[in-house]
Amino acid sequence: MSESILFVDDEVNILKGFRRDLRKRFTVATAAGAAEALAILKAEGLFAVIVADMRMPGMDGIQLLAAVKNLYPDTIRMMLTGAADQKTASEAVNKGQIFLFLSKPCPNHLR
Repeated sequence: MSESILFVDDEVNILKGFRRDLRKRFTVATAAGAAEALAILKAEGLFAVIVADMRMPGMDGIQLLAAVKNLYPDTIRMMLTGAADQKTASEAVNKGQIFLFLSKPCPNHLR
């Protein structure tokens, strides 16, 4: 598995920022929603890490990370959200078995 990261967020500017900040150190792919992320995973195969926003139209981040856990169990799953409440965090941990829960805005030292 390469040093590849898939970022999933419905805010295009957030995706552009991650790509800009990390492109020199990692292979970065972006998806503007859960359906697009699943299509990229199916087409391109394993990613080392997937970072998903919580609140997106259609499938939310918890649902996406739970699906990724079942389809690609070796992919490290992270949640990035502006809605950092205890219920969201516990669902992300319990259903998506995430590695890390980050709040928006994500500090530069974590990128």
